[in-house]
Amino acid sequence: MEHPTAPSLSYPTVFQGLGIVLLFIFLSMLSGLLIRVGYFAGHPVWIDFMEMIGYLLAAGGTLLLVIRVKTRGYGERPALVHKRANPVNHILVLVLTILGLLVIDPLTNLIPMPEEVEELFEQMFSKSVPAFFTAVILAPVLEELIFRGIVLEGFLKNYSPVKAILLANVLFGLAHLNPWQFVGAFLMGILISWVYYKTRNLVLPVLMHLLNNLLSFLFLYLSDVSFAEATLRDFFASPLVYYTLVGISAVLLIVFFSYSARLFPLGETDKK
Repeated sequence: MEHPTAPSLSYPTVFQGLGIVLLFIFLSMLSGLLIRVGYFAGHPVWIDFMEMIGYLLAAGGTLLLVIRVKTRGYGERPALVHKRANPVNHILVLVLTILGLLVIDPLTNLIPMPEEVEELFEQMFSKSVPAFFTAVILAPVLEELIFRGIVLEGFLKNYSPVKAILLANVLFGLAHLNPWQFVGAFLMGILISWVYYKTRNLVLPVLMHLLNNLLSFLFLYLSDVSFAEATLRDFFASPLVYYTLVGISAVLLIVFFSYSARLFPLGETDKK
């Protein structure tokens, strides 16, 4: 008597997703050798330039390797799913990103940062052109292709939408390698992942990630506070105004998630 075979899981599973994160960390450690070259040069711009090249090799190498595994090892083509989005969605997701930033901002400084870690972050987040290109261009494109285009897409085929989105963003947060960025990456990642789940469009997540990093970069560029002390609250005349806007933003996000199918043109494409 023949027994029915269990359906094969799509790439990646949770453990394979963890493997992707570990691959990214490993390649980042290897590319750290390039950063050493920048330190030998002694000029801050050279350091940032080598960090940009190192990030490109680590994230780009990770993307190319997982695409190869998915297409050749598992025979899943195309490697990336991308569907056309309603033009209105491009404006809508920018508004969602700003609302998400306001809601998440009070939570990002809940974990106190040791002084030695703060000094390390100050070195990492400089204001040079290479640093801008890395944070605002390379990171949004490469990380969204990896964590939404590959990881989340595979998880959505293997697990329920809620489980897939939560697990994918735990991995996304872990990829940042520190608890101080984990909170923001995890929460904003959930919002970005929900948009991808509803649209299966890769441009929208990239736009959201780009705007998030652009606003963060501009905030650090225009302010004199350190990375550890950075908060949008400093841009408002009083804490009351700031927390009022945070509350309004939270309510608007709740309304959006509750009534998006009827009020907004983000159509769900996954019918599982």
